[in-house]
Amino acid sequence: MEITHPMLTPFTAKQNSVQIGYVPLLDCAPLIVAQEAGFFAAQGIQVRLQRESNWASIRDKLSLGILDGAHILAPMVLASQLAPANNDRAKTFKTALAMGYNGNAITLSSQIYNQLAVPDNSLPAIVTALKTHLSVTTGPLTVGTVHPHSMHTYLLHLFLNRAGIDMARVAIKVIPPVNMVEAMQQGEVDLYCVGEPWNTAAQIAQAGRIICYGSELWAHAPEKVLGVNQGFAQTRPEVHEKMLAAIVRACQWLECADHIAQSALWLAKPEYLDCSSDLLIQAMLGQWHTARCGSHQRKVFFSQQANAPWPAHAQWILQAMQAYNQIDTRKLSASLDALYDWETYQRVMTRLDLPLVERERFPGLLPAIALPASPGRRP
Repeated sequence: MEITHPMLTPFTAKQNSVQIGYVPLLDCAPLIVAQEAGFFAAQGIQVRLQRESNWASIRDKLSLGILDGAHILAPMVLASQLAPANNDRAKTFKTALAMGYNGNAITLSSQIYNQLAVPDNSLPAIVTALKTHLSVTTGPLTVGTVHPHSMHTYLLHLFLNRAGIDMARVAIKVIPPVNMVEAMQQGEVDLYCVGEPWNTAAQIAQAGRIICYGSELWAHAPEKVLGVNQGFAQTRPEVHEKMLAAIVRACQWLECADHIAQSALWLAKPEYLDCSSDLLIQAMLGQWHTARCGSHQRKVFFSQQANAPWPAHAQWILQAMQAYNQIDTRKLSASLDALYDWETYQRVMTRLDLPLVERERFPGLLPAIALPASPGRRP
């Protein structure tokens, strides 16, 4: 798909202006591409992208309507129901668009990795060696996650369960993505799960070693979605759909390997990720277009219906939140169908003349939820 650069016309009508927030990670790429390649402009909307350093800031600004939409963690849609600002349900979130599958990795500190007697770099060998290491050491394994209500947290549980590590030995610490590498360098965490490029950055700094890609735990795991404030979705449905259409086009564009260099140059700009384009290219090549994981899926932005807000994914997230005592279903004021808006998604796909899919035909299998070894312990 070729880039188009439509003439950027100044917009004066407020109804065509949109504020979208994001956290500086590789998987915010569809937003940056939609802006830089002109896909938002082609839909007749003017978008201001606003960078935030952490998910709590994104959550608060989206809830209060300071942001109309945002690149958010998929579980945050359900979590927004827990304590809506001023008890106003119009300030909770919904989504009609997923922004792809996968994209996370688990990184172990070099200090610990170098102590493991790992015969090879396979996941089974690493988890066995890590369990053995913990059996002859004392103290907790300090694990970093980006937010309690995140796929990162749930992937960590899947990983720790596979390794047979008792959660009583684990201390979970919430750290903003951009601070993960420094936290590992300072010895604040032993292991973390985060999106790229902050796993590759740890390897370059020799602070940590990528030991597992999220796709090795769940081959089509949901990750980020385009979340919107409920009030925005209700009052500006046409602008909402135009915004979604532009992001779908950007996701299509990102699937081409020939576009890696250009997307890295855009993402590296000071106003976006503000980091080396070489770092981004290395992370993209490692996470998107190599075959380290064999048949496992990597970061997928568009193919395999990666933009569908699958009801099965929403149900899995709800069950995980229940398993870890994070949510009381009595506090859900809306159905999962209302929170994961399939009808709007289908209208957008029709607008773009793209194939429609059946809502129950999600790809792959859902993993069994790893129940906490210590009942009642919150992640």
